[in-house]
Amino acid sequence: MNEQLNKLKSRIPYDVDIWGNATNYNTGMEELLEDSKNIALETLYPYEDTSKMDLPTKYNNWQIRCCLELYQLADKIGLSNYAENGLTWAKLSDGLSNTLMNKLTSKVGVPKYEDIETEE
Repeated sequence: MNEQLNKLKSRIPYDVDIWGNATNYNTGMEELLEDSKNIALETLYPYEDTSKMDLPTKYNNWQIRCCLELYQLADKIGLSNYAENGLTWAKLSDGLSNTLMNKLTSKVGVPKYEDIETEE
């Protein structure tokens, strides 16, 4: 995560007017990484408990791109449709672009069945 944190910080520089102090900035960057990881894992493994999973390293670039989109959408939270000057857009969950979300392909599977013996 340290490497990802450094990559993210190079793309979203510290700005005292936005973050106030370095602690808020670091916390914000870590939260973006955690949120993006959870979005990816829930999309990739919809039928599994992902609470203790790490994001596979092949998605490192995706994660940084997701963080950037989440950061840019921070002031648009809650909007589902937007129109201005003839341009319109509709958001997916979390406001992420179709292009970004289409990079994740869900693992095919079925809900697990646990055989429980019944007492007679």
